[in-house]
Amino acid sequence: MKNTNDTYLLRSWRNTLDHLILVTGTSLSEVAVYIGGARPDGNPGFYQKMPRKRSTFIGIGMAFRQPVEVINQWLTDYARKRRLYAKDISEDLVWLYLINANLNDTSGSVNYFLRYEEFQAVAYAVFRERWDEISLGLEDTADVEISLGQAEYGPQYDGIKEFVAQHMDAFSSAYAKPRAMLDRWLKQVISTCREDPEQTVISSLNSMRGWLDDSMINFLSGDCSTVNVIDRKTGKRSINIKRMPKSRRKYISMCLALGMTTNDIDEFLEMMGYAPIDVSDRDEGKLLAALMEWENTHLLQRAYKNLHFKGDARIELSREEEFRAVRDMLQLKSDLEEVYKQKDQEFIYV
Repeated sequence: MKNTNDTYLLRSWRNTLDHLILVTGTSLSEVAVYIGGARPDGNPGFYQKMPRKRSTFIGIGMAFRQPVEVINQWLTDYARKRRLYAKDISEDLVWLYLINANLNDTSGSVNYFLRYEEFQAVAYAVFRERWDEISLGLEDTADVEISLGQAEYGPQYDGIKEFVAQHMDAFSSAYAKPRAMLDRWLKQVISTCREDPEQTVISSLNSMRGWLDDSMINFLSGDCSTVNVIDRKTGKRSINIKRMPKSRRKYISMCLALGMTTNDIDEFLEMMGYAPIDVSDRDEGKLLAALMEWENTHLLQRAYKNLHFKGDARIELSREEEFRAVRDMLQLKSDLEEVYKQKDQEFIYV
C-alpha cells in the first residue's frame, strides 16, 4: 500500500518539474541527458518516482539553472537530506562552486554537473597544498596565493582554487555547533554514570559500546572543533578529512541511543542542516507517536535535561534521581524497539 505522504510528495515534485519546464523551456529529456541518466524510452525515472540520491536533486536543479536556495529547499523538503554546507570540503563546497559557476555561465556550453569529480580533485589538492599554513596558523588564509602546480591544474581551475582558499579558515569550525551539543551531552551522561560506578560500566565514550555502535563512537570521538582525522599514534590532526555520516536516519538513530526525544532530536537535526522530524511521514510519524508516549511516562529524564542542558536552576534532583534519569535515557532505544515489536512494526532506527 502506497504511503499517502509519498504520493503527495511525488505529486508536488512533478508539479515543480512541470512548472520549471514551462518557465525555462528545458525538457525532461534534456535534464536526463544533463545528469547522465537518459533512458532509451525517453521516460526519466526522476519524474516517475522520487530520486533517491542527493546528487540527482542537485543535477536536476543545475539542469534547470536553479540557485542554491532552491536546490537546498528540494534537499530538505523532497529528499529529506542535508542542505549544502560550504564548510563541508568532503563534498558540498565543490557542489556550491559548480552550481554558482553554472548560473553565471550564460553560454550554457559546459556541463558542470558531470565535472564534479574533476573539480573535487582540484579542491582537495588546494586543501593539501595549504594544510601547513592552516594547521600552524602561519598565514591569513583569506589572503593565501594559490601556487598549485600549473602543469597539472591550469588556469581553467583558477575559480575553484580561489573558492576553496576563501573558505579554508572556515573548515576548522565545520559542524562544530552540533558536535559541541553532542560532546556536552556525552560528558554530562558519563559524569552522572561515574557518580554511581556500582550500577553501571559506563565511565568513558568507549565504555558505551552496546549503547552506541562502532561508527557512532568513531564519529563522536576526537576534537569536535575540527573536520580533520586525528592521527591515533601522534594525536595530531592529519590532512585527511573526517567524513561525516550522510544518512539522516543514522543521525536520528544516534540521537535515540543517547536518550534524545523529539525536541532534542529536532534541535540537533536543524544544526546539521536537516529538516526536523516530520509527522506527515509514515515512519517518522510512528516515531513521533512512540516518543511522545515514552516521554509522558518518563518525566524524570526531561527534568534532568532541563536542568543540565537548558540551565533551569529551579530544578533539584538527587544523585539517585539523576542516575535513574540517565538510565531511562540510555534505555530509550530498547524501549522503542519493544513497543514496535509488540505492534508488529519494523523499527528502522537500528
